[in-house]
Amino acid sequence: MAITPKNGAFAVAFMFKGQRVYCGGFASEAAAQLWELQAREDIRKGLDVTYPETKTTAATTQDKETVSKWLDKTYRVFWADRSDPEKALQKMRVIGEFFGRDTNIRDLNTEWIDDFISHLKSLNNSGATINRKLATLSKTLNYADECIGLTRKPKIHRQKESQGRVRYLLEDEEKLVLNTAEHFGLKDMQDCIPVFLDTGVRRSELLNITGLDVFESEQANSNMLHVWVNKADLPRSVPVTKRAMEILKRRAKHKPKDAKLFDMTPKTLERQWNRIRWHLELKDVTPHIFRHTTASRLVQRGVPLVTVKQFMGHKSIQTTLRYSHLCPKNLSDAVAVLE
Repeated sequence: MAITPKNGAFAVAFMFKGQRVYCGGFASEAAAQLWELQAREDIRKGLDVTYPETKTTAATTQDKETVSKWLDKTYRVFWADRSDPEKALQKMRVIGEFFGRDTNIRDLNTEWIDDFISHLKSLNNSGATINRKLATLSKTLNYADECIGLTRKPKIHRQKESQGRVRYLLEDEEKLVLNTAEHFGLKDMQDCIPVFLDTGVRRSELLNITGLDVFESEQANSNMLHVWVNKADLPRSVPVTKRAMEILKRRAKHKPKDAKLFDMTPKTLERQWNRIRWHLELKDVTPHIFRHTTASRLVQRGVPLVTVKQFMGHKSIQTTLRYSHLCPKNLSDAVAVLE
């Protein structure tokens, strides 16, 4: 993102699809990032870029406890250093647009937040999607309360989440996916997909694997890969299949020990995956399907749920229980006890 400080505020300048876009006078870097995301989306859809009617400088907002100010502060403290901060920025944009970026954060109340929920429902957001946006709003309100003390914190009514179908790749689909990656010459995807499937690591975990991680495994004569930093903040050791370990060792040979084995950003990985899935008409499938596939295969092949939880690094057993319906043999064994 081409965002630079200018005259006590922030300016955005970028080229996208042959169009140069510039806008200055944003009060915070996060506000500038939000506007850039929306501008890029407008251009992608063939729409005219919407410029702010009024530009608020840092000097005019520094003493105001606005929604924009506290979204920006919360972003800097909790989300800016994440592997994929764009997701947080997108939720922030939705919140800022609905409540108004210059609205005093102390004015937010339960009724207004319920209206926000109704608005999201009208856009056909699922309960899970609404809850992710409410979580961003809640984190912002909590942080503002810690710092300046809100007169009263509004109650946030979380929505019921449907479990829905757990989508995973069948073995025939896995072959098609790998063949398509080879057809398109996506060598990194050819390597990372088997590692995804055989270890269950998250996208951010895979992209942080270094040659040193593989070297330590070789030195210990072990098939275990140490995952130090992850979403759940639970460092763990992951057993690695021969197929996945061969890939990791091959990539490690050509890199310094401290170098990451996959030279891809989360966006690059998602873009290459989208190319594959669109070609195969795998609709509504994200890279997270690989992790779902690992857990599903473990359960289907008789691995106890408690072991699956440990293998996958789930923080709560409730997450693992999403896959419990995939082991009907356990139910048959239970009925046999009653016969």
